[in-house]
Amino acid sequence: MDTVVVDRNRLTARQRKVLETASERGYVDCSKGANATNVAEELGQARSAVTEHLTAAQTKQTSAILGR
Repeated sequence: MDTVVVDRNRLTARQRKVLETASERGYVDCSKGANATNVAEELGQARSAVTEHLTAAQTKQTSAILGR
């Protein structure tokens, strides 16, 4: 198994906050059932803004994991 180091500094502060909140609310854990609307409500942001930040953060992390 390969060890992968993800540089969290590649994320903007806002992307990191949204990703942290999404994780805490269970967005990334299917069994907890949180969705982008739940995360947006928690942060007081529009759902579209939250999904944009999540997508950007996930893209950066996936690229880092795959070595791109």
